[in-house]
Amino acid sequence: CERAGVQRRMAGAGGGADADGVEDLLGLTEVFVAAADVKSATVGGEGGAGEPDVASGGADAGAVEVAMEGQPDAALEQSRQESQQQQQQQQQQQNNGYARFREMLNHPSSQPVIILLRNFVNKFPAGLSRNEASSRVHKFLKTTQDWMLSEVVVFSADADEAGRTNAAEGLEKFLLSRLHPKIFGIEKEDALEDARLHERFSSLSWVSFEHLGVPPVDSSLLALAVKQLRYVDDYKAPRDKLVCILNAARVINDVLKRTLEDNGSTARPLSADDFLPLVILCVIKANPPRLHSNLEFVAAFRHPTRLNGEDAYFLTALQSAIAFVKDASPKALEVSEEEFKRLCAQSVEEAREQERLDAVDGSTLHDDAGGDAGEEDRIPEEEAATSAAAAAAGPTTVEAKAALLSPAGRERLAAKVKALPLRFEAALSARHLRLDAVPALLSEYRELAALLREVERGDFDL
Repeated sequence: CERAGVQRRMAGAGGGADADGVEDLLGLTEVFVAAADVKSATVGGEGGAGEPDVASGGADAGAVEVAMEGQPDAALEQSRQESQQQQQQQQQQQNNGYARFREMLNHPSSQPVIILLRNFVNKFPAGLSRNEASSRVHKFLKTTQDWMLSEVVVFSADADEAGRTNAAEGLEKFLLSRLHPKIFGIEKEDALEDARLHERFSSLSWVSFEHLGVPPVDSSLLALAVKQLRYVDDYKAPRDKLVCILNAARVINDVLKRTLEDNGSTARPLSADDFLPLVILCVIKANPPRLHSNLEFVAAFRHPTRLNGEDAYFLTALQSAIAFVKDASPKALEVSEEEFKRLCAQSVEEAREQERLDAVDGSTLHDDAGGDAGEEDRIPEEEAATSAAAAAAGPTTVEAKAALLSPAGRERLAAKVKALPLRFEAALSARHLRLDAVPALLSEYRELAALLREVERGDFDL
C-alpha cells in the first residue's frame, strides 16, 4: 500500500526536480491500514507554520520595531534597520540550509538514506520511555550522520565544517518531524502535567511586576515575547521549538537593556535577577499549550552536543520560571493568603468563561459555514436524531469502509494488493522515469483506482 501511494503521487508529477521525491516516500497516508493490515510509511511534514523566524543578536525585527516605536532618532532608526537586516540574513541562512538538505536528499545517491530513515520511522517501537526513545534516536542520528558524510556521494562532497553542521541539523529536523507523533508527550503523566500547568498559569494571570519585585516596563514591549512562547507548540522539530524560546528570551533581554538605558543605568550589567522575573511574567501571560510536554521534548530530543551555550541557558531559564510558578505562594508574590485565594479563583473563573466564549465563537463560525447547529443550540431530540442518522448512513470514507471489512474481505483485498506489479517503487520522482514507462505507470494507476472503487462500493464483502 505504501508503494501504491508512491506511484499514485508520481502519476500526477510534473517532472520537476524538487523535494517531492522525498515526500513520496516519507509523507504518505494510510490508505489500507485496517483493510490489508499493512501499515504504509506515514509521517507528516516538518511543522505547522514552516520555519520559525530566527531572532538576531538583540530582539528580532518585530521586537526592534515595537521597542523603537515613537523614537524617530536617526541613530535608533539606523540600529533598527541593521537589526532587521541581520535577522533577515540569519532567517535566509536557516531556510536555505534546510532547503539545501532536502535538495541533497533528492540526489540519486541519497536513496539509501531515504530508505534507512523510512524504515527507522516505521519500525520505531511504541511504549518506550522518553529516555529510551531519546537514546535510540540520538544513537541512530549519530551513526547515520557519520555514514552519510563518508559514504553518500552528495553529502561526502560537502563534508566541510559548514556542510557537517547543515547535515546534522537537517537530519535531526527531518527525522524528528516525522517521529513527532510517536515520541511527543509519551510519558503517562505528560498530558496531566500540561493540564495542571495550564490551570496554574490561568490562576496567576493577575500577577504583575510589583508581585515579582521588579520595576515595571512597558508591557506592550513584551507582547512579542509572549507571542513567541505561544508559537512553541506549532512546530515539530526540537530546534524549531527552541528558536521560538530564543526569540522570546532575546526580546526580553532587549527590553531590559533599553529600560536600563532609559533609567541611566547602562554601566550595570544585566543579571538573572533582572531577566528571570520578566520570563516568569511572560510565560504566565502566554500560558502556552502543552508547555511541559514541549520543554521535555526539546530537552530530550535536541541532540546534547547542540543543546549548549545560549540555547541551554534560555531553556533552563524557562524551566526555572515554570518551577517558580508551580510553587508560587502568597508570600513569594507579596500578597495576603486571602487575597491570593480570591485573585486565583477570580482568574480561573475568567479563564473558563473566556474558553467557553471561544468555544461558542468556534461553533458559530462552524454554523455560519453551513455546519450543524452548535451543541448548546441543539435540543436532545435533535441530537439523538442526528446521531441515529449518522449511524444509519454508515462510514463515508474509503478508509472507514476498509476498516469494517470482514476477515474474508480483508484477505481478498490483501491478495489483490499483493498481486499488483508495482514496477516503479524505486523511483523517487518523475525525473527518474523514462518516457516509455509512462503507459505502464498509467496502467498501474488505473488498477489502483479500480481497487479503491471496489473498497468504496464494498465489493470485497459480496
